[in-house]
Amino acid sequence: MTTYTAFTKVSGNALAKNLLDLVSQMEPKPVGVGSVQLEDGSKDWEIGVYFQEKPNPIQISILETIFNIEFVISNVPDKDWVSEVQRGLKPVKVGRFTIVGSHDKSAVSINKTGLLIEAAMAFGTGHHASTVGCLNAFNYVRRLGTSIDNVVDIGCGTGVLAMAAAKVGCSKVVASDVDTIALKTARINILKNGLSARILIVKSDGFRNHTFYRMAPFDLVFANILARPLCSLSKQIHKFLKRHGIVILSGILNSQSNMVQNYFKMVGFSRQKRLSLGAWTTLIMRKY
Repeated sequence: MTTYTAFTKVSGNALAKNLLDLVSQMEPKPVGVGSVQLEDGSKDWEIGVYFQEKPNPIQISILETIFNIEFVISNVPDKDWVSEVQRGLKPVKVGRFTIVGSHDKSAVSINKTGLLIEAAMAFGTGHHASTVGCLNAFNYVRRLGTSIDNVVDIGCGTGVLAMAAAKVGCSKVVASDVDTIALKTARINILKNGLSARILIVKSDGFRNHTFYRMAPFDLVFANILARPLCSLSKQIHKFLKRHGIVILSGILNSQSNMVQNYFKMVGFSRQKRLSLGAWTTLIMRKY
């Protein structure tokens, strides 16, 4: 069955909310509506709508006139998109780690640590520059001889960073996310990697779960999300890290790195290293 997507951009949070409200009332009714603020320094929001039936062109035209926007409507062929993506993903080699799908297990050489990650409906196959940056940063911290055993991966997505920590011997690892699909995907990946007994999975928005109070202070925090949420979490990360603990921050555009760095400096961190890969920056910060 062919389905349909509609995408547009609108300026400002208020207009985005108004547009979302109206889009949700369309007939045929969309089965999925979402929005995300663009991380490009503008105030633009991208609105995405998913339909199982062709959207009403008259209603689309009315919304375009009201909001002075233009929708891009696309047909989505009936395919197993997860399988399509899996076949296209190549192994990712980052220091001692090799990230593979089940179709590429043989690509992990005997002297490397394999991380089995399947493409799924959650962020974090390991191919994105921000994830590669986190693994590079983790390799760097370990080469320094820093003692790391108690680790948390905030916004874990598919669980790749939590699994990397567990694979190299960290005995206390927490993988947390606010998204139910991400947690389901992480749980499957952790099981496939034989790490279920070594990684605790929790649902949490930031550190709002009693598990963090029980397991803190942490030696290392992974936070591979986005620049503005990272800034908002800076005080919480400081609170739950041990003295001289490390936080690896990613999901940061190069143009945003100074902003994120300054937020963390203001709450008691110093920068240890900055890594850049393409348009993305990863920061290694140490608590005083």
